[in-house]
Amino acid sequence: MRARKNPVAGTWNSAALFAFFLFLCVLAPVSAGAADLKGSKDSPLLPRYEGSSIVTYSQKEYDTLVVPLGKTVYQDEKYKFTKSETFEGRVTRIMYLAPAGRSALEVFRNYEQVLKNKGYVPLFSCAKGECGPYDSFAETLYGRAQAYPVPGDEGTKNQQFLAARLPRPEGDVVVTVCAFDNTFWGSEVKMEKNRAYCRVDIVELKGMQSKMVVVKADEMTEKIRGTGRIALYSLLFDTDKAELRAESKPTLAEIAKMLKAQPRMRLLVVGHTDSVGEREYNMGLSKRRAESVVKSLVSGYGIAANRLVPAGVGMLAPVATNQTEEGRAKNRRVELVEF
Repeated sequence: MRARKNPVAGTWNSAALFAFFLFLCVLAPVSAGAADLKGSKDSPLLPRYEGSSIVTYSQKEYDTLVVPLGKTVYQDEKYKFTKSETFEGRVTRIMYLAPAGRSALEVFRNYEQVLKNKGYVPLFSCAKGECGPYDSFAETLYGRAQAYPVPGDEGTKNQQFLAARLPRPEGDVVVTVCAFDNTFWGSEVKMEKNRAYCRVDIVELKGMQSKMVVVKADEMTEKIRGTGRIALYSLLFDTDKAELRAESKPTLAEIAKMLKAQPRMRLLVVGHTDSVGEREYNMGLSKRRAESVVKSLVSGYGIAANRLVPAGVGMLAPVATNQTEEGRAKNRRVELVEF
């Protein structure tokens, strides 16, 4: 029997990762052979399945991407992933409409083979109901704060998902691919019935370019004396890490300068996160980050340990919405609170 050539193999375009998307956007119906969405393009890191067309597209130079590493389960009155990881970097999100007559499984297998050939290391994969009940996997990742059961098993038919990572000296690439057969009509998702779609998300990992102005010691003192606290955005950490980055040293030096000039001052060092990820995990992460700041001030700048108390509140005290990247960036901070 003659093997079909891999329609995905070829030149690779743009950068970021791929994942499932069923309820995120309202899509206009796309007819067979339709042109790509205006302004869209393939990623240079991953080609399209031959004959596919782009129906949704976005790219941001710096954004976050949640990558499922486990199925969804119903817990605490909502669906959540048993395990996931958030990555930051240049993110590209593309939804393709596959050619008529092609199944989600065939499209998915082609992408799977290309990733393997390129040296990507699998992180997680699932198929159909293995991903979780109903449409909870897609809804939890892309669409709704509260996923809900859908009668029947329409949401699990031929759903295929894969997350993979490519190590590179210039920065790793993480990719998610989700292919599915659209077997039902819906008022919220205007897709062609009995056609295969494939969501591809790609993230090129890189550190955020720090453009935060370092607050001087005198300014910190004035702010704390006036309001009892100050929020600092130039104490920097990598995603899901508690170790301070080297760019944090100027701010640490200013905090130490303030404390040495104010020998009676005692501070709570409070870590804050955005709402991405599990609440308990973020609570722990924010506490570890606060402890890292305290440790650096004590060991590197000679500040007495009894003048600093680390604490972490995770996502519990936002100063902006967590529904946008700009808001989430404001919520990721360290605060100094006098006590």
